[in-house]
Amino acid sequence: MIENSTQLNDWLLYYYNECDLLASDRIQRTIDGDPLLQHDYLELVTLLDAMTVKALEPSTASVQRILEYA
Repeated sequence: MIENSTQLNDWLLYYYNECDLLASDRIQRTIDGDPLLQHDYLELVTLLDAMTVKALEPSTASVQRILEYA
């Protein structure tokens, strides 16, 4: 998938909008210029998006039962 850790670091900085304008432009051009890199980057974005999904929370009824039991 990803060629090396430097590329991964660049992509993470790019994804989180933490790189300067020149680096951002370079990374975007690199991704746009290579369909395989574009595929790999989209896989990374999908993974990172999945990791940022809100954690599950117990229902109000479950919390109420626990509080009543305690």
